[in-house]
Amino acid sequence: LDSFEWRIHIYHMNALAVCISYFLQIMQDSGVDQISVQRLMSVKSFRGTVKAIVLNSFFDLFMISLLLFLGIAMFAYFHHFPQRLAEGISPDRILPYYIMFALPAGVSGVLITAIFAAAMSSLDSGIHSLSTVIINDFVKPLRRKPSTEAHDVKLARILTFVVGVFAILVACYVSTMGQILKASSSFLGLFSGPVLAIFLLGILTRRANYPGWLMGTVIAIVATLYFQYGLKAHWIYYFPFCFGISFVVGYIASLMFSRPKAAAKLTLWGRANL
Repeated sequence: LDSFEWRIHIYHMNALAVCISYFLQIMQDSGVDQISVQRLMSVKSFRGTVKAIVLNSFFDLFMISLLLFLGIAMFAYFHHFPQRLAEGISPDRILPYYIMFALPAGVSGVLITAIFAAAMSSLDSGIHSLSTVIINDFVKPLRRKPSTEAHDVKLARILTFVVGVFAILVACYVSTMGQILKASSSFLGLFSGPVLAIFLLGILTRRANYPGWLMGTVIAIVATLYFQYGLKAHWIYYFPFCFGISFVVGYIASLMFSRPKAAAKLTLWGRANL
């Protein structure tokens, strides 16, 4: 990472690329991600939602700063004690290696338990949200006969199990991809980028429509796959690249479809005049 180089180059990471990429990713995570939105909608009032977002921002800043300090500490430790680092350990496995082999037995056990608990806490929220979306957005609209709530709860439990098994299989596949940040950016760029694009198209424009966004998303996914595996660009650019193409092409394609414009009050500009 060259902190003082501000010229964008798709094969190298720099401070400007990190700022752009993580700005878009945090916007997606805090504003349109199903897990975050589902939690925010459980707050009683709009004022409480704003307080929750602000408080979460401060906690994020604290946690990211703590992780950065932890990375610097790992670098300093193994720089002074290189003999304690086994050969062939990739950068994203240094912390687990340190916990398992450098810390006392009791402390390492507590930290491993905490890591598993945190992972399960995040994973179960995503699985639950995905099951809820499948039932409410796909099963119920396509259902011909009405069903009871108890039946939907049973179906949600089955979907939770199926999605959980699928998540385990995906995790096994991701473990073969090497760096965890690169693997995460690959999936986020392909799927989360277009999701952010459709929300921003709906908020910022009146002409955007679903067929146009869908065309832009298909083109963006194909282009991003070539960007990843053909050009072999740096992973920090995956998300903004896919989002940018999905947003721009989606808007241009929307102009090609004769659809009535959305009401002004549904956009950011219309709400500003309310």
